[in-house]
Formats: sequence, structure tokens, C-alpha cells
Amino acid sequence: MTVIGSTCPECAQSVAGEDAFCENCGAQLTPTAVAAPSETVAEATIAVVAAPCLECGGAVADDGFCSVCGKKAPSARDHWQESPAAWVGGVCDKGVVHSRNEDAMALAALADRSLAVLVVCDGVTSAPDSDRAAMAAARAACETLSSSSLPTSAGVASTVSHWSAAITRACLDANAAAVGVARSLGNRTEPPSCTFVAAVLDHDVVTVGWAGDSRAYWLPDDSAPVQLMLDHSLGTELIRGGMMPAEAEQNATFHTITRWLGADSVDSTPELASMQLEGAGWLLVCSDGLWNYASPAVALQSLVRDQMAVGHGTPVEVAEALVRWANEQGGHDNITAAVARYEPSLR
Repeated sequence: MTVIGSTCPECAQSVAGEDAFCENCGAQLTPTAVAAPSETVAEATIAVVAAPCLECGGAVADDGFCSVCGKKAPSARDHWQESPAAWVGGVCDKGVVHSRNEDAMALAALADRSLAVLVVCDGVTSAPDSDRAAMAAARAACETLSSSSLPTSAGVASTVSHWSAAITRACLDANAAAVGVARSLGNRTEPPSCTFVAAVLDHDVVTVGWAGDSRAYWLPDDSAPVQLMLDHSLGTELIRGGMMPAEAEQNATFHTITRWLGADSVDSTPELASMQLEGAGWLLVCSDGLWNYASPAVALQSLVRDQMAVGHGTPVEVAEALVRWANEQGGHDNITAAVARYEPSLR
């Protein structure tokens, strides 16, 4: 049991009662103890909150199985959503095929629509416990970015310069968090590792930093969409060598990444890109569990337009629909979709 003022059972770092996951290593913390809103932490009455079985509503025993129907209870990591403001939201899902969710996301936003931070990390499946590295990295990066000062000078160039430096720091902090997870687990030939992508939307300027093949897209309502970055992967090298993208995506080495975060990373410095937005649209940050099924920006733009046409207009609704669609295509990987709705008229 996790209680207020206790430590994570995996890495011994302090955790708060409302935390579902350890901020340091990403370990799941359930059941969670919470304090009554009117009480201070020191005076709080500890109350255990245990989710019922999703199959029959019965009580889940300490071993993780339902005491009524015997089904194993899903982890809180299997599927969850975040929405720090009405115009920003994301969904993270384990998909259909994988037994656990190695994706992670962390989001932050201001209610006045002036700033949003979207971070997605995808754990490397071949390295054990990469789910923990991904969660720790995503949260560390989001904390660095959301606590950064705002640009002191107006203008696109100064905004891009400011957030490029902040994203670089955030990526280094994310790498340190992933390395910390590896150290907590002891020496391994395959330390846990993950990809990294972070996007900061400051008014009408988006700045992106990435290491690996998690992606960021700008999907405007009424103009051509843009993939804001290029994967660090052998697939990118194949395309640069002259192979058509559709052909390259069928190559067995396409998803072999050439940059990542973790104890065995040879380069944890992010590549950076930026764009000034014109007109309304969606900023999408996602893992390859989504874009595997719709790699071109125009394909993702079409999917989002379809969802808006049937009334799925909030960020969480759009993210849920994208994740659901990827699962319907087979769900062969973990899936994360984080979106921010940009509308100049609402600023």
C-alpha cells in the first residue's frame, strides 16, 4: 500500500498520496492513499482507494485478481488519459498485442491557451523495464518544461531560441531519469531505454525536440499538414538513400532507432525544429503505435477530420478516437496520442 509521505517500493523515492505512478522510476503505485481536501498532509486521514474489477465490479484482491470472477485486473498503465486544460489532452494505451504498456506521456498547459507542453516517450521493447524508463523520462521532461520561465522577448526567433534551449535541458533531464531507473535495477546488458519527443506550443509558435522515432505533426483544418520532424532510425536512412517511404516502411530495419535515451545511449541530445502556425488545427505528438498505421501527415489529418465530423471535438475525444482506430487496425504496439487544439480566434 502507498500512503502519504511514504516511499516507492521499487526505487525508495518519496511519493505523494495522489500519485498513481512513481515520479522517479515510473512504477505503478496502487492502491493509492488520499487525503481529504480539507486536511493538511500531516493531519490527513488515510483512505485506501481500490478500483473494482472492470469485468464484474467485484473487489480486486491483493494478488491483482478479482475475488469474484477471477479475472486479472488491468493495470492503471494499460489505458489512461490526461487533460491539463480544456484545449489539451492525451490518451496512452497498451494496444491489443502487447502484455504491458511501455509508452508514457506527460502533459501541461495554461488555461488561457498561451502555452502547452506535450511529451511522449516510447519504451524500447527489447530492453526489460523500459516502461519505467519511459514514464520517468516523460515526467522529468514535462516538469523541466512546465517549470521553465517564459521568453522575455517577443518574436518568433526569440521564442524558438528560448524553447529550444529548454527542450534540450528537458531531454537531458529525461535521459538522467531513464539512467536513474537503470541504476536502481542494477547492472544489465540491456538497460531500460526509450524514445523521446517534446513539443512546446507558445502562442502561435511550436518548438519540437526529439530523439528516436516518436513523432510530432501539425494538422491544420484547411491547409497542408506537416510532419514536424524526421525519425532517428534506419528507416530514415533508407529514405534518404533514395527508397520510397512506402517501400522503406516494409523493410525489416525500418524501426531500428539510431538515437534514444537510457544508460546505453550514445547521444541523448535532441534534434530540434520549429514552426509558426497559421490558422486553426491540431498539434499531435504520438508514438509509432499510432503512426505505424497512418504514417503520412495527410493520413492523420484525414483521421482527425473524420472524428471532428462525427462530433468528437475535444482533445481527449480526438485522442481516444485515434487510439481506438489504431487498435482496430490490429494494435500491434502500444499507442499514445497527445493533442493540443490551436485556434487563433480563441487566444
